[in-house]
Amino acid sequence: MFSSVRYAAFCRVFLSTFGALLVSVGFACLPAQAFDLNDVVIQAKQLAASGYQPTPKIPESLTQIDQSTYGRIAFKQSAQLWQSSRFNILPIAAGYMYQRPVELYEVTPQSVAPIVFDKGQFDWPSPSFAQSVPANLGFAGFSVDYPLSGQDAKDLMLTFLGGAQFGVVAANQVEGAHARGVAIDTGLPQGEQFPMFTKFWLVRPDPADHHLVIYALLDGQSLTGAYEFVIRPDGDRVNVHVTANLFPRNKIDRVGLAPLSTMYFYGQIGQRPAGQWRPAAFESDGLLMHMGEGNWVYRSLLNPSTLRVNQFDADGIRGFGFMQRQKRFCYFEDVISRFEDRPSLWVTTEAGFGKGKIVLVQIPTNSDLHENQIAFFQPSDLVDADHPLAFAYTLSVGDSSVADEPLAVVRRPLIGTVKVNADDKTDKAYRVNLDFSGGQLARLAPGSPVIAQIDTEGTANVLEQAVVPLPDPGHWRLSMLLSPVGRAEVHIDATLAIGKKILSETWRYELPADVSRFGLIK
Repeated sequence: MFSSVRYAAFCRVFLSTFGALLVSVGFACLPAQAFDLNDVVIQAKQLAASGYQPTPKIPESLTQIDQSTYGRIAFKQSAQLWQSSRFNILPIAAGYMYQRPVELYEVTPQSVAPIVFDKGQFDWPSPSFAQSVPANLGFAGFSVDYPLSGQDAKDLMLTFLGGAQFGVVAANQVEGAHARGVAIDTGLPQGEQFPMFTKFWLVRPDPADHHLVIYALLDGQSLTGAYEFVIRPDGDRVNVHVTANLFPRNKIDRVGLAPLSTMYFYGQIGQRPAGQWRPAAFESDGLLMHMGEGNWVYRSLLNPSTLRVNQFDADGIRGFGFMQRQKRFCYFEDVISRFEDRPSLWVTTEAGFGKGKIVLVQIPTNSDLHENQIAFFQPSDLVDADHPLAFAYTLSVGDSSVADEPLAVVRRPLIGTVKVNADDKTDKAYRVNLDFSGGQLARLAPGSPVIAQIDTEGTANVLEQAVVPLPDPGHWRLSMLLSPVGRAEVHIDATLAIGKKILSETWRYELPADVSRFGLIK
């Protein structure tokens, strides 16, 4: 345990060595405790100076079990760490695809103690299965329960499981889109790297605490990292404040900060794949970006036929995240997956998000089992062993209101193709209908002079456009007819306004130059 004198001295020495790095994320010495972010930074920096050595794998027999069998392994509620706390920690056993164990520690003001794996604290699929489990198997990660829906409830709120991934849900939601600690070379030809959190330190909360602090050490082929997560449930949302320091081992072509991943199979735009009975299948329907100065951009998601990477200039971006705006069961009709109850994830940027771009990577998928959409902030600055990174942000999880967007939003796009000339069998155009609601639209009279601002960057001619109120109060529709020009992909930016006053976010999308290719399922 640090004495207050030793701790103050440690802070002075530490900040003199790493001050430039940590001051940039608003770091300040915390009240004295046995362990904090300083200690993780020291470990990460030391680890980066050595060659990468992955954690040894568990016995092969336990990697061969199927998902159903693995799902029947459960930590006993009676063995929870903190009986008097609102936060219930449930360690998860290694196995199945989670083949490299992680280390867990409990932090109190007096000590840092390892949480030792005890197979007796788990329920196993069968007695014979339990006998085959090594006494030192280890943990794959852990989950955190919290009474989100009521004082006596034990609701899943947070899960750290697999690589650098973590999942958060708010009250009355089911797990959906995920966050990651970092993304490395995502969408590049050389292939993505997947560093992992190898150690976690769980700070025991006081019984009256409504927040939980977790520290984590990241290790991977190209970098190491030190993380602090401060989790604060707040009504219908959960806020996770993240402070991170990354120490590269070598030059990295693409580093993604605050990465998010989600699944989009089909349903918003285009045809339903053959054999699919559900009207739609996706965890998120769009990527929302707050570019600053009232500029909000919404990019509807798609399931591409080939790998697709979009980049959006984002110097000084205020926030970004995957939204799930479709909240009605009838939109999906899936009583098992409950896509309408999947969370929206929003990143509010703080330090470390200066010059750079938002990268959206979309991967083809033929099922709803894989997260095929990844978004992150890529800084413009060089990232190598001489240029470590420090950044901070808040991840907010809940319904689509977590972004606190003041403008009207796109509720759904409706896109089809039409003949421009009834006598011409080949001359076709896109009919694009966008339904908006919210913001100032909710207070406008039906006869208000709402107009559209449409920019196709010269890739299409706007043959028709009209903005009309819908029967639902506060809902308006922008309808436009777009005829592609040349062979370049059609780019669309569309916004509602009254005069020069912007009323809505900007809807951004791309369509094939060849209208006959729209909606093809491969």
